[in-house]
Amino acid sequence: MRRLGKTTLVLLVVCSALPLFAADFVVVAATGVLEPESLEPGQELADDTRLRLEPWGRVAVRETSGCGLTHVVAGASEHPLRLIADCSSVASPLEVVAMIQQGAAFAAPLPAGDQTDQLAQMLAQEPCVFMARVSEEGGNSRRCPSGYALRALRCSGEWCDNKDLMCCPYLGGEPDPAAKEMGSRVISEEFPNALQSKHFLSGLACNGPYCDNIMPYQFKSSRLANTKQCEWSPWSTDQPDAWLDCGAGRLMSGIRCQSDYCGNVGVYCCGAEVK
Repeated sequence: MRRLGKTTLVLLVVCSALPLFAADFVVVAATGVLEPESLEPGQELADDTRLRLEPWGRVAVRETSGCGLTHVVAGASEHPLRLIADCSSVASPLEVVAMIQQGAAFAAPLPAGDQTDQLAQMLAQEPCVFMARVSEEGGNSRRCPSGYALRALRCSGEWCDNKDLMCCPYLGGEPDPAAKEMGSRVISEEFPNALQSKHFLSGLACNGPYCDNIMPYQFKSSRLANTKQCEWSPWSTDQPDAWLDCGAGRLMSGIRCQSDYCGNVGVYCCGAEVK
């Protein structure tokens, strides 16, 4: 039998200690991912891995090489992961929150730090999703994903021209095949100015100047019951730039408006019980 020399043995030991796959990224948190399938926290990814997300999907990944930054990818139908070469080119946490809440598709690297790590994880794991805003300049119709319902609305722009929507899951993020859309009607200051329903809302459409004609989308499901413990939120002008949020355990079941161009909005919040 041929005996191995000392040099050969050293090389074998060194080679066996090297990893077969050096990861460029590690997943911090992920939701709404189509590809790669079954993406989970702690999973290692290589540079140039292509992510494909649902419109409301979010992924946070940390660079294990390169600048060591944390990236938040949101709403990207397809996005290749790239290591950042310019370590000063980062987004602030406030910019990331604003982009997520407006439903914008983006990939933003965040500066390193405990607070940034917590923000990235919170945004990626937040069960509620922020839809692209409803406005006549852009998309004038938005619907929540199946298994989600409207919980909050925020006005911005003149006369509540822009309406940001927050949809929250009532089945733990799973789709609801039992959900069926119901008929609805337009509300505006020229028409009946309120819709107060026993059904929950799954989205909004609008048209007219300053998005003043609003049509809520209603739905019903055998999996979701209205507890009839309901109340109206304050008017949007009473707390400008704030979310009209029904809060945990409640969902939107109506909407009303007043003033020119339906510019002052309130939402009707009811208790939601999963069957």
